[in-house]
Amino acid sequence: TLFRSFDGVSMVAADTKSEEIKYLKTYPTSSSNVGGSNTNQGSSWTGTGFALKNGYIVTNNHVVDGASSILVQGINGTTVEYKAEVVAVDKNNDLALIRINDYRFDGFGSIPYSIKETLCDVGSDVFVLGYPLTSYMGEEIKLTNGIISSRSGYQGDITTYQISAPVQPGNSGGPMFDKNGNVVGVVNAGIPGAENVGYAIKTSYLCNLIKSSVSSTIIPQTNTVSAKSLPEKVKTLRRFTFYIKCQK
Repeated sequence: TLFRSFDGVSMVAADTKSEEIKYLKTYPTSSSNVGGSNTNQGSSWTGTGFALKNGYIVTNNHVVDGASSILVQGINGTTVEYKAEVVAVDKNNDLALIRINDYRFDGFGSIPYSIKETLCDVGSDVFVLGYPLTSYMGEEIKLTNGIISSRSGYQGDITTYQISAPVQPGNSGGPMFDKNGNVVGVVNAGIPGAENVGYAIKTSYLCNLIKSSVSSTIIPQTNTVSAKSLPEKVKTLRRFTFYIKCQK
């Protein structure tokens, strides 16, 4: 039997036959704290998200859970903050869809990546974009890369990949790309003290949420960056990866 509990900073998972494993929720709670649950934290916290069509954005449920105010920064590479609202959540798989609800918003433009539903193989190259530890590292988007270490997460959890790309508080909800720049996962957790161990939710679960709650028409399906070098990919993809600021 698997037991899970939250202590305000991390999720503890354990069973009757093994030692406890502590997972760090990969978002900071405020400008001065790291980690935390938005039920036991300060009044503000942050995470990462990425664009779908028609003003929709993907992030983690734990990023927006309990938020009365959601602001999105980084659209088209600017520092303008746009208001957003929650449209749908999948609490079991830690996914959320939000949508820009701001009269100033005039669209994301042509989204340069597709969302790939097929499974990645172990050993596949991946890279992650996000906004980790902004109070220490600043608000510039950060890149980390690695490989798919396993096609399953903790105790064989089939909903997630284990990845070697380093993730930190603030990466929650960020996109994980394959080497061609297709979205293949949504970052949601890491393990404190375990070097190069992170977890990302498989995009098949994201697509299920999109199709059941909105429409498959908002899923980007055209990749225009596959032939670019990694630095060139990042220059393009960063405009569609957003800094999410939440308040109670």
